[in-house]
Amino acid sequence: MPSKGVASPNNNISSQDFVNLHLPRHSNNGSKRSRASSVHSPNVRLSIIEEDADIPPLPAKAHHRPFHRRWNLGDPPRISFEIPPPKYSVWDATGPKGEKLSDVRNNKHIARRGGWRRICLIAFLLIVFIVGLTVGLTIGLRKRDSKPPVSPQSSGNTTPLPDTTGPFPAGSYTLTTFLDTVQTGCSSRPEDWSCFPKTTYQESPSEATANFTWVITKSGDGFSVASTNNPFSIKFGETPLTMVDAGTDNERYQFNTALDKITIPSSGVNCFFNDTNLEGKLYTKKAPTYLSSSPLDASNSASKDNFMPWPYAVDIRQSIGGGQTVPQCFRLQGNQRGDRITNGITPQPESSACSCEYRNFG
Repeated sequence: MPSKGVASPNNNISSQDFVNLHLPRHSNNGSKRSRASSVHSPNVRLSIIEEDADIPPLPAKAHHRPFHRRWNLGDPPRISFEIPPPKYSVWDATGPKGEKLSDVRNNKHIARRGGWRRICLIAFLLIVFIVGLTVGLTIGLRKRDSKPPVSPQSSGNTTPLPDTTGPFPAGSYTLTTFLDTVQTGCSSRPEDWSCFPKTTYQESPSEATANFTWVITKSGDGFSVASTNNPFSIKFGETPLTMVDAGTDNERYQFNTALDKITIPSSGVNCFFNDTNLEGKLYTKKAPTYLSSSPLDASNSASKDNFMPWPYAVDIRQSIGGGQTVPQCFRLQGNQRGDRITNGITPQPESSACSCEYRNFG
């Protein structure tokens, strides 16, 4: 009989288990081996589970569990930094209908017409055009806004006009007149000479209105006058004004100048009356008696453009005598002067006259 507490090699314990039982408990090798032998040994008995026994209570859940386990959120995704992400190419992108960008790249029409290089070049040129247009418009609008307003009296003048500030009569004026009389004796064809608006006051007072826009400036010890654009095509440069009958009721500033008058008697024909005399009388005391209500009267619009109405009487006359070269009429070939017309035109004596007279008093 073996002693108590000592295993016998004749029992149903293997030699390895026998060795493990005699190793010191503080030995790590013994503990590891005992655990391994206890797991793999077929003689180790498990606890008996009774069928009618009560289910033991579940142990309390530890408070230090991971967050995803505490709320039953499942395991977090496992990320590996050693495996690279899958390869991706923009050409593999798929559209809503299953189309791919590679289909566009491999399109026959695009490849035939230069491919993507040509498309990129067109896009680049379009962007450059838009940027240039935007910059140009911005600079142009800034320059336009920075320009000072152009005075109406300086548009269309034959010569630059000096400053009009000064004592009376310096200033910009609208002279509202009516066509008083017309003479056509300088030409054998009366239709060659004409006067705007081709209706006299005797024919129709409301349709005989004619307006002149002149600028008077201080010039040395006196004054000078110049025209602006007007429907008569009466243009003249700066001309000295002379005071006549000073101190009387007929006191006036007067001037004379020569100009070339052009008329259009018929379609495709121009007649030239060279060296036509223009005479103007600007009264400084005589009151006007003609106030036009014609729609051709531009005095209201002129006053809005800083042209004041001339407050006194006005008398303006264009005139020319007959002669060998009065008039000279030509046919037009496009915008060029063609052959001179002599058929039906007979020179008239110098004493005969053609004239247009305008005034604003009776």
